[in-house]
Parts: sequence; C-alpha cells; structure tokens
Amino acid sequence: MLSYYCPECKFPLFEAENKVFCPNCEREVKIEKKEEKIVEKEVKEELKISEKVSSLDNKLESAISKVCDLILSAKSAEEVKALSESLDRLVGILEKVKKH
Repeated sequence: MLSYYCPECKFPLFEAENKVFCPNCEREVKIEKKEEKIVEKEVKEELKISEKVSSLDNKLESAISKVCDLILSAKSAEEVKALSESLDRLVGILEKVKKH
C-alpha cells in the first residue's frame, strides 16, 4: 500500500510489478511527483539568474576597465574627476551585484 490515493474513488493505491493501481477501481494509476518538478524549476531559475549576474559582472568589469583607460588618457583634472566618480559608482554597483 502506498501513501497515495486514487484520484477517482480516493481508495489507497497499491504497487505491484512496478505498476501503481487502485484495487477498488481496478485500474492503473500514474503518479506525478509535482514537488520534484517545482524544485527542478527553481534550480533552473537560479541558474538563469546566476548566468545573468555573471554576464552583468563581465559587463561591469569591462566598463570599469574602459573608464580606467579613459582616466589614463584624460587631458584635464575635471575629466579625471568626472571619470573617477563614474569609476567609483561602477565599482559600487559591481560590489552590490557580487553580494547577491
């Protein structure tokens, strides 16, 4: 006897020879384990989020590198200041993204 019940008559289901059946209705029943599907879906969603975060990390690191290059080739103190502020914001965003 299994811990599942017949969807038609609510009688306990039994298993024999790798088949689940209802002895009351005399019919075979298939059991779907929805909980496993939910967990699998959650794992897939987490992987998608992880891939997006990784992609965002790469883009932020690329932007940081470009801003550093611009700072090195800056021609005025004002330009260096503006670029440094941008660099500081980008680094702050990258740190926040990596925390999550």
